[in-house]
Amino acid sequence: MPTITIDGKPIDFKPGESIISAATRQKLEIPYYCWHPRLSVAANCRMCLVELEKAPKLVPACQTECKEGMVVKTQTDKVKDMQRAVHEMLLINHPIDCPICDQAGECKLQDYYMKWDLTGSRMKDAKTVKPRHQIFGPHVIYNAERCIMCTRCVRYVNEVAKSPQLGIFERGGHAEIGVFPGQELNNPYSLGVVDVCPVGALTSREFRFKQRVWNLKRTPSICGGCAKGCNLHVDQRSGNVYRFLPRENEAVNQEWLCDEGRLTTQRANTRLTHAIVKGVSGVDASEVNVARKKAVELLAPVVQAHSGLGAALSLHATCEETYVFGRFVKELLGAKSVALIEHPAGEADAILRVADKNPNRAGVTKVLRDLGLEVTTLADLTKNVQSGAVKALLVVGHEGAGLEELARAAARVEVVVHVAAVRGAFAEAATVTLPGLAWVQIDGTWVNVQNRAQRLTPAFGAEADARANHQWLLDLASDLGVKFALPSVQTIRAEMERQLPSFKDSKLTSVGGEGHVLAWG
Repeated sequence: MPTITIDGKPIDFKPGESIISAATRQKLEIPYYCWHPRLSVAANCRMCLVELEKAPKLVPACQTECKEGMVVKTQTDKVKDMQRAVHEMLLINHPIDCPICDQAGECKLQDYYMKWDLTGSRMKDAKTVKPRHQIFGPHVIYNAERCIMCTRCVRYVNEVAKSPQLGIFERGGHAEIGVFPGQELNNPYSLGVVDVCPVGALTSREFRFKQRVWNLKRTPSICGGCAKGCNLHVDQRSGNVYRFLPRENEAVNQEWLCDEGRLTTQRANTRLTHAIVKGVSGVDASEVNVARKKAVELLAPVVQAHSGLGAALSLHATCEETYVFGRFVKELLGAKSVALIEHPAGEADAILRVADKNPNRAGVTKVLRDLGLEVTTLADLTKNVQSGAVKALLVVGHEGAGLEELARAAARVEVVVHVAAVRGAFAEAATVTLPGLAWVQIDGTWVNVQNRAQRLTPAFGAEADARANHQWLLDLASDLGVKFALPSVQTIRAEMERQLPSFKDSKLTSVGGEGHVLAWG
């Protein structure tokens, strides 16, 4: 492979690769604003200028292709002086409002000032004042004062979102980013402009002024908005999720995320933390041990009869939860089928979004069928309840709408046990509701629409009486006299590999950060 030399270090490069790309792969830092590895090259910020041996002047590292034998210097006085000059120019009219800027803590202007500038302003004239608060669309606000005209946002909407709604208006020091007349920034990937903005010019209306980024704890996870399984970061503080940001995975979502997936933070923050038992005065909060005992009393006759159970499971359930649920309803309660609780189909596109809005349909259905259980619909279960064929109901999971009709039908059944992370319509109908955990709180595996197994990581722990859904089932099984030897999620995965035909060679116990595709037909 051909090589170039950067600051005395030989670096391999691919044909057509730029200097900055080759350097970035080797973790050699060349500062930049306008360059983005997945966008076209603009070369307008001039922050990445480097010295090239035998070249008469500095060249932009983002636009200059590597050539065999090329010698590049990034630490010379000439380069440093140019970086300071560029930085000073960018700050001439920039407002010093870091204490109120959402980008503080993630701002390249701040970072590069501390590394290469550290000089006072020589500007004696009044700064050029530009608009501060322009609403571009339902989710994005623009502050022209902070904009450094890197044009990343314009290139992003053109090249990634495929929705050219932004442009550059005016010229020189009066130039601004703007929405084309008669339009607004309302495409399904509009919040991506906030990600690519290197300063605080474009901010999210949902996250704006909510939290300082250095107070947030970041955890890798998976988006629950659809079956695509986009990789993301969960940014939370004290158990409150403030934002989802895309996490790079070349095989799934590269480094993008749709607005629909980002805005599922509300689902993650609407959590049930206490048990509920239907009493004489209606549905009331209950001491958790009382609720657990009540659930055991209700299920004990079903265990003896070994029939009459109607079981339903959310397609948000992990593969591990599904395995425990399947064994519980089949071995203890005699169920022969499980109804799937699902979100209705939504919009799809050729970028990321798929029509199936359920993150683990592939995993849930495969586990249940491997356990010998028939997979049915919620409508089928509702009809069976209405006909009187169902004597008891066990419903686990789901954090959205869709259970209203089953909840109304459940009035015909005396035994209704529910485990869920959210107090929805079915919690009001259930005899007992035990508090589960949201997907951002659990360790588990989802399988996306491409049969790629990916891992969920807990962003924060359980609160109050809440426990993982599978743990509630294991506890109830123990109280009913059957102990499953499944002390941990890792144990569940290992048993699934041994017992389920579809997971025999799945390597479920060793799913890495980017996941891996399962050999399913």
